[in-house]
Amino acid sequence: MTQLASFGLVWLLYATIPAQQEVRPRRVRPPVSSVQPDAAPRPASPAEPAPEQRARNLPLAQELLALTKLPTICERKMMSVLLKEIRTTPEMRGYTDIFRDFFQQHVSASLMSEEMARYLVENFSERELLQLKAIVNTSAGQKMFSTLENLPDVERLNDANYLQLFDEEETRQYKVFSRLPAFQKFSDCVPTLIDLGGEVTTKRVNAHFPDLMDDLMRRMQERPPLN
Repeated sequence: MTQLASFGLVWLLYATIPAQQEVRPRRVRPPVSSVQPDAAPRPASPAEPAPEQRARNLPLAQELLALTKLPTICERKMMSVLLKEIRTTPEMRGYTDIFRDFFQQHVSASLMSEEMARYLVENFSERELLQLKAIVNTSAGQKMFSTLENLPDVERLNDANYLQLFDEEETRQYKVFSRLPAFQKFSDCVPTLIDLGGEVTTKRVNAHFPDLMDDLMRRMQERPPLN
């Protein structure tokens, strides 16, 4: 029982680490505005107040996230971290299916997407979201959002090594949209979006962790571990 409780605490720690910490240093900052410094802020239309506009933009933000596959990338990375930790604990290796079932039930990409979409509509205009959708639909955009390691980052925008990811045509595409303020702003927000995925994981695991322990103890008594 002591070993089980100890493993539970270790797993909880690993499962809630934001995925990007294994790839790049944690770097969270307020989003960079794409409005030029000398431009006067545009007031909200009386017929279309800001909350209403955000509600209208929510489906657009969700479409963008579906194209980037960012919530799914986060989910897969966190599952990978979980399974890696289980493999280092001999007593738990045979019960991987229990942890996988728990994770898939309580920590899904759809839940992460909801939180990320709310962040996007708070920080991006309808025009910016449409621009980003067009960017992600390019060949270069699809390649950037294929894995966690390829995600755009504001520090990579002028990195020659990052350009090796693309072929000749994709490099031309990238050089065009990497100069767009909306893309620069989104690249700066990617670590924050990944952090939001980690926060969703933390909340869900904390809320349902006792259920996991109860289920694990019950199923360990009912059957031997799977090989």
